[in-house]
Amino acid sequence: MGRVPVGDPIPLRFDPTTKQRLEELAADIGPRRFGALVRVAARRLLADPDRVPDALAQARRASADARRIPWAERPLDLDPATSTRLNELAHEFHTDRSAIVRVALHRFHTGAGRFRHPVLREDARTDLTCRTRVYLNRSTLVRLEKLISRNGDAPTAAAIRVAVRRLLDNPGDLAADLPTIGASRDLTPETLGPRTNVHFDDELRDQLDTLAGRLDSDRAELMRLAARQLLANPRDLDQAVTEEIYRGDANRDLLIARNTRRQTAAANQATAAPAVRKAPSPQGNPFGKRHVFRFDEDTKRRLEELADEYGPRRVSALLRVGIRRLIGSPRADVDLAQARRVAAQARALPHDLVTLKLDSPTAARFLALAARCEASPRDLVAVAVHRFLAAPGHCRTALIDEAATAGLNEKFKVSLRPSVRRDIEQLADRHGTRLSSALVRVAVRRLLDNPADLASDLENIAPVHDLRPADRTARVDVALDDELLAHLDALADRLGSNRQELVHLAAQRILRFHNNIEDRMLDEMFRAQNNRKHLLAKHARRERIRRMDRGSDT
Repeated sequence: MGRVPVGDPIPLRFDPTTKQRLEELAADIGPRRFGALVRVAARRLLADPDRVPDALAQARRASADARRIPWAERPLDLDPATSTRLNELAHEFHTDRSAIVRVALHRFHTGAGRFRHPVLREDARTDLTCRTRVYLNRSTLVRLEKLISRNGDAPTAAAIRVAVRRLLDNPGDLAADLPTIGASRDLTPETLGPRTNVHFDDELRDQLDTLAGRLDSDRAELMRLAARQLLANPRDLDQAVTEEIYRGDANRDLLIARNTRRQTAAANQATAAPAVRKAPSPQGNPFGKRHVFRFDEDTKRRLEELADEYGPRRVSALLRVGIRRLIGSPRADVDLAQARRVAAQARALPHDLVTLKLDSPTAARFLALAARCEASPRDLVAVAVHRFLAAPGHCRTALIDEAATAGLNEKFKVSLRPSVRRDIEQLADRHGTRLSSALVRVAVRRLLDNPADLASDLENIAPVHDLRPADRTARVDVALDDELLAHLDALADRLGSNRQELVHLAAQRILRFHNNIEDRMLDEMFRAQNNRKHLLAKHARRERIRRMDRGSDT
C-alpha cells in the first residue's frame, strides 16, 4: 500500500533561498513532501494562465533589476564640431550622449569593417578639446579592447571616437536602436542551486510545455515563478498536498487514515517529554550517522586548513570539537545573538539617508499617493528614482527649473541605496553642480503626474537589493552520535535556533579560538577503546613524518 506514481522525473533548479523555503514548507506538512508541493505550485500556476504573462514579465524585470551591473564611466574627448553634433543628436531624440555612444559601439561591433587606419588616424589627433563622460557596459569595453588589440596596442578611446563619427555620418534607424540597444544593461548570471528531480505526470508536463512555448519560456523558469507565487501565498497547502499525493481511488481512504495517524503521533511526540538517549557503544564506530551542513566556501576552506594540522580528513572531528565547546559554553546565547546581528549587517545593503524637500501642494499630492497605495515615502521615492534613471529623456530644462524653485517647506526623511545615489549624482553632474536634490524632485513630480502601474513597481522595485542572497553552498558531512545530537537539539530548542545555525556558529567559534585543542582533537578522533592505542601510535608516526618533511626536528 503505497503512493500512486506520478510519472517521469524532470530536472528543476531553484535559487538557494527559494529551495530552502520550499523544503521547510514541505517538512512542516510531512516527510518526503517536496515533490508534491512543487506539483501543487505547478497546478496553481496553470489554473489561471491568463495572469502568467504579466507575472512572468514582472519576475523577469525584478530579476534584471537585481542583477544589473553598474555602468562603466569613461571619459570621451572630442573636437568641438563633433561634440556639438553629438549634443544636437541627443537633443533631437530626447536622450543622453551615453545612450548614443552605446548604440554606436554596438554598430561598430556588428559591422566593424576596416578600422585599423581610421583608429590610428583618430589616435593621432590633437584638436580634442571637449571632454565629456559617458557610461558604457563593461562587457562592451572588454569586447572592444579584444577587437582592436589584435594589431598591437589597444587605443580604446580612438576606437570609440571612430564609432561615434560613423554613427553621426549615418544615424540610420536610431529611434529603434535607442530603446533596445542604448538602454540595455549587463546582467550577472542567476544564482541557481543544484538540480532537483520532481516527478510530473504526462498531462501536467504537457500543459507546462504548452504554456512555456506560448510565452517563449521553459519549464524551469515557469516552475521558479510558480514556486515564488506559492511561497507568497501558501494557502490551504495541507489539503492540496494530500490531494496531490493520494490520487488513487483504490487505497485513498486507507492512505489518508495512515497519514492522519502519522500526524497524530508526531504531535504527541512533540508534546511529550524528550526521551533520554544513550551514548553509542565505544566499540565499533563511535561517531554515529553523517549529517549534511552548509557553509560558505571561505569557511569550509579555513576549516580544512585547520583540520589538516591534525591529519587527513579531520574536518568532521574538528566540527565535533567545536560543537561540544559550544554546548558547554555558558555564553552560547550571547554568541548566537552576536552572530545573527553580524549576519544581518552583512546581508543588509546600507542605505544613505537623504532629505526630500517639496512645496506644500506637491507634498500634499505625495502624501495622498502614499496613503492610497499604502506605501511609505521611501518606497515611492525609490520607484520614482528607478523610473527616472531607466528613462531620463531630455530633462535639462526641467532640472534647471526645479533647481530655481522656492518655497520648499515640507521635508521628508527617505533613504536611497548607495549605487542609486551615485547614479543620481553622476547624471546630475552632467547638467551642473549640486543638482542631485533637484533631480530627485523631478523624478517625484514625474511619478505624481504618471503613477501608471505603481502597485507592481512597489512590489518588485522598492524591496530589490535590500538583502544579499545567502551564499552557503559548500557541503560538509559531519558524523554525529545520538548523545551529541540530543544535546545539540536541546540547545537549539532553548535558543530558538536549529542545527544548521548552531553548527555554523560552532565553526566560526572554533576558527577564532582554536588554541590548545590538540588533546580534544585526539580524544575526538580516537574514541574507540579497542584500537585506541594503535591509532594513537599511528598518529604519532604521521606527526613525526610531517614535521620532518617541514624541516623541523622537534
